Amino acid sequence: MKSYGNVKIIGLLDTESNKEDKKSKRSLADLIVEDEEHQKYIIEIERQVKESFIHKACFNTSRLIVDHLGERMDYIKIAKVFHISLLYFPVGKGAIHHGQTIIREIETKERLTVHVKDPETGKIICDATNILPEYFFISVPLFDDRLEKEIDDWLYVMKYDHIPETFHSPYMQRVADKQRDSYAYYLKQIYNDRDEFHAAVVRGLEKGREEGREEERKKNEAKLEEERKKNEAKLEEERKKNEAKLEEERKKNEAKLEEERKKNEAKLEEERKKNEKGDGPQDAQKRNEC
Repeated sequence: MKSYGNVKIIGLLDTESNKEDKKSKRSLADLIVEDEEHQKYIIEIERQVKESFIHKACFNTSRLIVDHLGERMDYIKIAKVFHISLLYFPVGKGAIHHGQTIIREIETKERLTVHVKDPETGKIICDATNILPEYFFISVPLFDDRLEKEIDDWLYVMKYDHIPETFHSPYMQRVADKQRDSYAYYLKQIYNDRDEFHAAVVRGLEKGREEGREEERKKNEAKLEEERKKNEAKLEEERKKNEAKLEEERKKNEAKLEEERKKNEAKLEEERKKNEKGDGPQDAQKRNEC
């Protein structure tokens, strides 16, 4: 990996890039800075294991380039972007991984160089292929704790949250002074957070009890409603059975009465015919006299 010179940061950029519309994804990085050469650095901190961290790095760099290029700006104004991912989970076999796009001729393997010249002076401004983004993936847990270079000091701080006893970086003393100045505030913040947490727990428990009572009331109401519907259904079924039974009894009684009526009519008809056959001449004369 090539060596990089000192970088002087001149400003912080908005970490939430603009969108064309509400449906577009946003570039949400933890920190974006710009150096004296207007090169931009995206710092992304991933504390949870995410298999998409490389895809996210690709998106963030692309989005940053697009969002910081005006509508009528020349493409030559595109600034180089470095994406630095601080990963708090193991990736690969080492702590620091670097990647960049190098364009080569297929057969000779010669690296392509495209010089961009200033249209006014004719001087070479840059190699166009160097404008492509570069990526650094730093797996903090895989740092081996060996303090041999300046970068090791910073890896140690990221891994253990405090500065090493001996260090190489001239800026590490400033970090130590800052740590001491902010320690009292840090403790105060811890106590405030603890008190807020306890208060939130109490509120949560009270709300949980209220929600529990409300849920129990709804369960009881639902249970009573279910029992009521079951009882109504049972009563309706009994009513229909009783009506069917009464209807059946009514039909049986009507049939029985009809049968009795027919029998009586037949008996009367038979008696009448017998009486007519049993009448003599005298009875006929008496009926005629009458």
